[in-house]
Amino acid sequence: MQFEYTPPQTEIETLFGGFRCINAFGRIMPGDDERFIEFLARSEVPPRTNVYINSGGGDVEAALNIGRIIRESWFSTVVGQYLLDPAPGDQFILPRKRLPGQCMSAATLVYLGGRLRFLDTDSKFGVHQFSFLVPSPENLAHSQILSAKIARFVQDMGIGSEFLELSAATPHDRIDLIELEKLEKIGVVTGGQTKTNWSIHAVENTMYVRGERDNIYGHHKMLLGFAKPNFFYVYAVIESQGREQQLVEFPLAELVIGQDEDVIIDISDRCERAVQGIYTNIHAQVTVDEARSIASSNAFGIRVRGGPDAELFLGVGPMSTDGGLELLKTFVSCLSDR
Repeated sequence: MQFEYTPPQTEIETLFGGFRCINAFGRIMPGDDERFIEFLARSEVPPRTNVYINSGGGDVEAALNIGRIIRESWFSTVVGQYLLDPAPGDQFILPRKRLPGQCMSAATLVYLGGRLRFLDTDSKFGVHQFSFLVPSPENLAHSQILSAKIARFVQDMGIGSEFLELSAATPHDRIDLIELEKLEKIGVVTGGQTKTNWSIHAVENTMYVRGERDNIYGHHKMLLGFAKPNFFYVYAVIESQGREQQLVEFPLAELVIGQDEDVIIDISDRCERAVQGIYTNIHAQVTVDEARSIASSNAFGIRVRGGPDAELFLGVGPMSTDGGLELLKTFVSCLSDR
């Protein structure tokens, strides 16, 4: 597999951000995972870069490792190619062309590594069984180990067992092209935002219910917690993406409840903000009634703005409570009646 990095081409592209990509194309060969590590170090590719994949497959173990590297590097994946298409003359932003591509067999494992995963209707995504063409006791044992690695990888990437079922249903000498709608349904294709993952946690003197998602604006978490002796709090973990100063200094901080922003509560005077690594954290104590309102809502988030008339905001837009509503309701119900 070949790897090519296209950085921003002009000062304006560098200033605006986002004008960069990796094109990964061709057959995946043994050792390509090591070459990918060397390529990333040499090219100094930043996080949140899109990896465009155009490959018919190849070595499964190398594909698994490339997929993990992509996830650890905070990259997203797209099936296709994204190429410079410059026209003559001086330009502030150079034109690019997006071409369809294919993602087949082992290349699908590379694709699953993306934190966000995109596919258009002109590109092809195909699966089949992963196996050795020449049967032998050694290959059989290796195949069983590899199957376990694939299953673990798919689980670690947050993909359901439906993906493995699709692959297992197609003989190794055939390719089953999967429709976009099906891939979206089983969570292989995310588009610009992942489904929110809800969980409950306990640490010393506090418990909290946490929602976590990725979208084109970054990696975010929203928490509704309870701390000793007897207060509820909300906590937002926001990937700063270079906007630490605005997130900390914008004067207006708001708790937003409901997808349609049914309730907006000014928490500017009671919230605390701090930068920690790549994240900015904002948290505030909330009343029991506010906690109940959050727990019965379809979404909640924390945003900061330059003022009440500012249309643009930073922070976490209302995060869907789908999949976490019962956790939130039970959490608040049990602790508010103490």
